[in-house]
Amino acid sequence: MDRFEPRLPVLQTEDEPEGPPSCSPSIYVSNEEAALLAAMRQLHERSTALRRELAAAEPGRAPGIEAELESLRSQWRELAGRRERAFVRKMIMLGHLPPDYPVER
Repeated sequence: MDRFEPRLPVLQTEDEPEGPPSCSPSIYVSNEEAALLAAMRQLHERSTALRRELAAAEPGRAPGIEAELESLRSQWRELAGRRERAFVRKMIMLGHLPPDYPVER
């Protein structure tokens, strides 16, 4: 599992040398959560395209598409777990949960 950092991770970009704030002023998710949700959205879009491909695929191509779909499902589960942990870290940082609340479950 990921090593727990006692502070909320912040994504760095070249545009913002001091780093972005841990919570975006326009959305109520942390930047970490937003990045994970964007990755999950990309997985969803790819899996939707693969399901369409699978419906029209030749019989020999179907097992490869199904294997790729299963890989995407596995990646989705991993990202969903990371998003849950990011949410708990945000709630700890905001004071809605005690500092010793377990992030890993």
